Amino acid sequence: MAIAPGRRSAGAGASARRIGELARTAERTEQHRRAKVTLPLTAAGAVVVGVAAAALLGWELGTVAAVAVLAYGVHRTYRRGRNSWASGAAGEEATARLLAPLARRGYAVLHDRAIPFSRANLDHLVVGVFGAALVDSKNWQSKKSRVTVSGGLLRYGQYDQTKMLRTVVWEAEQAARALGVPVRPIVAIHGAKVPAPRGRLELHGVTVIEAKRLRSMLEGLSPQPGWDAARVTAVEQRAEQHLPPHTG
Repeated sequence: MAIAPGRRSAGAGASARRIGELARTAERTEQHRRAKVTLPLTAAGAVVVGVAAAALLGWELGTVAAVAVLAYGVHRTYRRGRNSWASGAAGEEATARLLAPLARRGYAVLHDRAIPFSRANLDHLVVGVFGAALVDSKNWQSKKSRVTVSGGLLRYGQYDQTKMLRTVVWEAEQAARALGVPVRPIVAIHGAKVPAPRGRLELHGVTVIEAKRLRSMLEGLSPQPGWDAARVTAVEQRAEQHLPPHTG
């Protein structure tokens, strides 16, 4: 498909990145507050351990022991917590990179769009002669968890993802209402494997697919009657008007 070269494909993960940065700033502020109490206690403990070790093993090993205690205390105080917003933003940015070739080929590809009258956002919208699709990115990188499907339920690790799928369906419905065309809901998963042939399954009206297979899937969708370059452009323009960039 070659509609019109040079369509824009920018802004992926911007709102999630902003929220992640705010969360990190709040975390750092709390760490500084705790450090006023914990670091003096850690330093005192390091001195006690260092003196005791020096008496038994010599001053060189005593110094090493004191430094080790102090380093451990600083690490515990300032270690970074898991930032799900930053992880989500990284997933959206990775999806945007996968979709970039489609934008260069003339598909309309838009990222991080606001849903009218809601604080929620649409991760990615792709419009082509196949119609329109909403792509929701999931960055599931845990080595301890995997995706499973049992009894019609999608799980990641021990967590039931039914609510997530329903949310994606709702987001697609809101996009369809704004655009005036049907919108196909898709979840693109980074990291974890989808337990289905070709890494793709259909569940509760949502296509769940390994992210690395997303672009080829979209390219393989059949053209729909009435969808041509002019309609793709018209839907893109409507998206720009009714689904503006999300500001957080």
